[in-house]
Amino acid sequence: MKIRERLKENWVKENMKVHFVLIAVGLTWLGLGNVCRAQTAPADLSPDVQEVLTLSRQHMDDSVITNYIISTGKTYKLSADDIIYLNSQGVSQGVITALLQTSANSANTQNAAPAAPATPVPAPAPDTSAAPSPEPPPVDSSTPPPDATAPPSSPEPTESSSPAPPQFSVPPMMPAPLQDNFYVDGGLNPSFWQTQSPLLTSLAAMNGLQVLPVLSFSPSGMQMSGIGGPGQFMGVQSTAPFTAPFSFSATVAGLSQEAVPFEIYLVSNDLQQWLTVTGHLGGRGHPQGEVRVRFFGPFGGAGFGVPTGGGSKPDYGIWVNHTGSGRPISALGDRLYPYPIAGVAYTIQVSVGGDGLATVTLLDANHGLLASESVPAGTGPFYLVLAGRDGATYAEWQSVQLTPSAPPAAAVVPTVPPVPTLGYFQEQLTPYGSWVDVPGYGTCWEPAVWPGWRPYYDGGHWEYTDAGYFWQSDYPWGDITFHYGRWAYVNTVTGPNWVWVPGYDYAPAWVVWRHDDDDGYVGWAPLPPGAVFVNGDWFWHGGRVGADFGFGLGAGFFTFVGYDHFWAHDYRPFIVPHDRVVFAYHHSMIVNHYQFDHGHIVNAGLPHDRMATFTHNDFHAAPMTDMRHEEEMHNAMQRSTDIHNYRPGSQPNAMGHNGGQNGHQQGGH
Repeated sequence: MKIRERLKENWVKENMKVHFVLIAVGLTWLGLGNVCRAQTAPADLSPDVQEVLTLSRQHMDDSVITNYIISTGKTYKLSADDIIYLNSQGVSQGVITALLQTSANSANTQNAAPAAPATPVPAPAPDTSAAPSPEPPPVDSSTPPPDATAPPSSPEPTESSSPAPPQFSVPPMMPAPLQDNFYVDGGLNPSFWQTQSPLLTSLAAMNGLQVLPVLSFSPSGMQMSGIGGPGQFMGVQSTAPFTAPFSFSATVAGLSQEAVPFEIYLVSNDLQQWLTVTGHLGGRGHPQGEVRVRFFGPFGGAGFGVPTGGGSKPDYGIWVNHTGSGRPISALGDRLYPYPIAGVAYTIQVSVGGDGLATVTLLDANHGLLASESVPAGTGPFYLVLAGRDGATYAEWQSVQLTPSAPPAAAVVPTVPPVPTLGYFQEQLTPYGSWVDVPGYGTCWEPAVWPGWRPYYDGGHWEYTDAGYFWQSDYPWGDITFHYGRWAYVNTVTGPNWVWVPGYDYAPAWVVWRHDDDDGYVGWAPLPPGAVFVNGDWFWHGGRVGADFGFGLGAGFFTFVGYDHFWAHDYRPFIVPHDRVVFAYHHSMIVNHYQFDHGHIVNAGLPHDRMATFTHNDFHAAPMTDMRHEEEMHNAMQRSTDIHNYRPGSQPNAMGHNGGQNGHQQGGH
């Protein structure tokens, strides 16, 4: 009996082993079949898609591959098998989405024709006419390059012009609109957004540390949190870039104080073009005089303050920063609205035109207008980034929409010629002043400024570059008149005034320097017409002069400040008073240290080490080409609007459509 039971037990065990083996074999066969199918490329995988697959296998970054897909202008058609195969080969969903978008939007593809390269213009030649009488100062010895209004002049030595700055590039393709209503989402849409990219890493580096955002979704929107302290950054980035023109709208509420709970970036991949809207709630800038309310929820404590008057501290508000502002991307920029309240949903609308000008509009919860401002941004392509930084942040994003629009047929990005002509100067400067004929000077430009104004005095400051001292002007015409030509103080129909005599050679600034180290003064004056720098030598009406030559400039032409205030951005509070100017002038030494280096004029001015010692500032040289390009593009885009709006016979305004930001200054010639 026992033997029979033991045999039966053994038979059951052996039978179960056979079943397990058969099941394992079946599962293995199914798995291998799937692997084989996954590893086999579809027969109709196109060569274009194969190229994208090759880039992915080389571990190229998704942003690089996506930009490559957009830049080719091709339409990539994918079957279901193609999508499955690419996914099995490790191609990211963002790249696959970019491939699919080319097919979905092929009917709307915009091909941007490349701009024709600027034709170099021969260098100008100085005028050989006799010098006029000492009063007013002598005429500039340079004449314009040939154009429709000015014939070529006789050949003589002339200052050399630097090459044209690079222009913004326009990609050949525009992606589909981005529209995301976060309160109906169950998660972050991978077709629209990514949480890791080199661009996000670069933006985070400006704040110190990147953290991945903590995202949750509810009927009230997408809650973004995750930062626990200052110097941290988090955000999500659009998978596709967008080229102007387009319109953008986002509705968001900041639910945390002492930080920047929401920040919107429209930023190019190389960080050279940007527009940011930043909500700075509380912290060092919370409003003075307020009723504060606190509440607690699933994301911790939060609160808000209702202002009751008494002004506000500097950082509190909603801010706008933009291309050409002179500030880093991480800076707040210009305050658009002073009293944002935590818990209130604001709508930010941005319209970027084909000329690169952007209008930023802020609406309240009832869509009432709170503020609006127009700024230069560029034409992109821009990625959209929704972010928070610099503190324990918590924001609620409700909706985002970005819609590209077809550019008008005549839309062009303003260009700056490598060597301007008189015709170019007249077109660009007319909205800001009057063109007058001055005896001995010819055609000159008189800015529409207030009595007592003088060049290189207000509305600007000095920056140090690898090409020497650069005058950074706040005027929309400053990139022309403070880097080309000369200034002369003469009598016009409106009385004694400064006029600009056109010249055609670029320098960081055209000034004469003086320094009084014993008394702690440094001064500068505009170079008069007739002072020409040629291949390392100074000429005064054709005659060679030394670096210590004064060009007939008396004390009244100079602006003096103390060394400690040389790096100020507004010199008016620190100008040496009139009764001390003559003393500073007679106790100072003249310096005309200009150089000619690889085709560029360098305004060496006072030696770097001496200035570092006397100004108590160990400053470093910024790239001159970058500063020049930034200033010229910023001003060219602003002037494009002023030129478009200007009508013959209108009253010129030196400040253009942003008039009045500098105010009046004291003193004069």
